[in-house]
Amino acid sequence: MSTLTDAKSSLKKIMSIIEELNGLNSDSIPKLQTQPTNLLEQIGNLEEAKASDQNSIEANDDETNSLKNKISQNQRDIASLEENNTELTTQRQALLDKIQDTQNELNETQTKITARREELAARSSRLAELENRLLELKDLQDKFDNKMKEQETQLQEEYNKKENFSNSYAMRAAAMKSLIKAGYIQSPQLKVINSLVPQTTLEIKGLVSASGLREDVFRNIIVKMIQKNGPLEFDEGTGTVTLKEEVDF
Repeated sequence: MSTLTDAKSSLKKIMSIIEELNGLNSDSIPKLQTQPTNLLEQIGNLEEAKASDQNSIEANDDETNSLKNKISQNQRDIASLEENNTELTTQRQALLDKIQDTQNELNETQTKITARREELAARSSRLAELENRLLELKDLQDKFDNKMKEQETQLQEEYNKKENFSNSYAMRAAAMKSLIKAGYIQSPQLKVINSLVPQTTLEIKGLVSASGLREDVFRNIIVKMIQKNGPLEFDEGTGTVTLKEEVDF
């Protein structure tokens, strides 16, 4: 800026000198007068251009400062965002760890649930088997009870028959005993028994004589009674017979 001002001052001095020399050379003076004017115009244009450039520079400086401020702010924002990003990364990792722990707990819980379900299914199956077995046992119990009732009925009927028969037999035996004692019934076996004396050993010859039977018949009856576990002892060597206990008719 100061250089252009100095140039203008110098040109003005030159123009004054030229005017003083106006009369010296009429041919060269116009040229000298024109050149400073052109120089002044060029200098003016340069000053305007310089002013415009200066304004542009100042505007650019302002814009540059604004951009620098924005860059500084952006850098601060970036630093803040990086800090926030670091914190968020830490929080994210903590959340991921919690999610993993929760997932592990969930997997463990699902495993336990699956095991419990399998156990429950096994117990349900076992319970169903036991229920079926119980129904089978109940059916068997019912059949057994029915069979027992049938057998009880059958046994009761048989008992009643035997009791009736026993009562009838006792009555018939009592009647038979009365008839025997009254002498209405006589048989070889009865004659043998009547000839014996309880707990006494007798010779068979005397017994044959008392019974009125032949000796061979008497001997055969004695042998048959012993074979049927009768209370007798027969000694063939001595020819004696012993009645161990009384026979009740």
